Amino acid sequence: MIAAPLAILAAACGGGTSGGTSSACNPNAVSAVPASGGSALAAAATARLMAYKPSDPVLKIGFIGMLAGKYQNYGIDAKNGAQLAIDQINSAGGVQYQGTAYTFQLDPVDDNADATQGAQNAQKLVDDQVVAVIGGIFSTATIAESKIFNDNGIAQISPSATNPKYTAQGFKTAFRVIGNDTAQGKTDADFTVKTLGCKNVAILDDKSTYGQGLADSVNTSIPSAGGKIVAREHLDATASDFTAQLTTIKGKHPDAIFYGGYSAQAGPLTSQARKLGIKVPFVMGDGCEDSDYTKLAGADADGNFASNGGPAQNLMSGFTDFNTKFKAKYSQDVFQYAPQAFDAANIIMSAVKTAGGGGGDVKAARAAILGAVAATKDYKGLVQSYTFDSKGDITTSIFTVYKVESGNFKAVKAITTGP
Repeated sequence: MIAAPLAILAAACGGGTSGGTSSACNPNAVSAVPASGGSALAAAATARLMAYKPSDPVLKIGFIGMLAGKYQNYGIDAKNGAQLAIDQINSAGGVQYQGTAYTFQLDPVDDNADATQGAQNAQKLVDDQVVAVIGGIFSTATIAESKIFNDNGIAQISPSATNPKYTAQGFKTAFRVIGNDTAQGKTDADFTVKTLGCKNVAILDDKSTYGQGLADSVNTSIPSAGGKIVAREHLDATASDFTAQLTTIKGKHPDAIFYGGYSAQAGPLTSQARKLGIKVPFVMGDGCEDSDYTKLAGADADGNFASNGGPAQNLMSGFTDFNTKFKAKYSQDVFQYAPQAFDAANIIMSAVKTAGGGGGDVKAARAAILGAVAATKDYKGLVQSYTFDSKGDITTSIFTVYKVESGNFKAVKAITTGP
């Protein structure tokens, strides 16, 4: 069992009508969840600075994700969340195990959300002697990276890669702190059909590992929820004109459109749909539940939905305090996956507290950390409690569905899956 959360230990120091078609589909069937008061991170009275010895080792924790380009907001946000966790633990004196005080250094590399670059920079992290890794962020790159880390016995915890293949390869080193596409697809399908009452659903995706994977899961789950797939279309993630796909969809008279992909396409896609007279709601995944979508879609974003892993930020215990510290350090609010990356970093550092860091021997540290991470049970993080199953998935997944109202995503429904 993993010890008490280090994040808390350190706190003391630092998500109608189409072309004249009417239906029972009702996007107003849900309303925003009211914000809770939001408690601050609990301060641990036992936190104290620990004395260093010159021989005490510094352990490198790798981070891999996109740090430049159009998707850099996701990667930089997650990197910053991991860095904040490390800074808090280091400021509290690090982690002690059998008389040795371990401190930590983040080693970030860019994978550009690309499988080839991801594999290359995963090997760089291996060569850099990292003892564990946070990332990747996008599924395509994360899956490619996972073999490199598995071959070298390095625990890899993704804060955001949701494609089921990542943990279905049989690698004992692959973990994630977010629900996978199978669970999210069922959540999205049930919400669309049962909550909104939209029986006839068109499905679009961007052909990415993430986008198509989530769309496939929704496609499978819609009939089980009592709905019908009336169209299935794909678009190019580099395209900007989606008229052909939308025209086809309009002719099928859907009650709702599900889109699997990212906000860079979802924003223009929404606006183009409205210009074509398609007025039905869009339901999307976590790749669209961000400020980029609302900026790109403008007024056309209102009334649409997106699901995301984890509880809503305003209902996440400790988020207000976390965001305050995050903004003070980085001069911006949390964008998306910083809380999950923060938890991933703390799970790794808590593993050192439980099993040690190899006394400075990298291979021994990797093995000790991997064993302790795999044994994680009921670890209370910022986002939720974590227990990993034999694949490296979390046994309980929390999803929140958000609706855009007046240009902002507001939580409207929370769903928990698992035991």
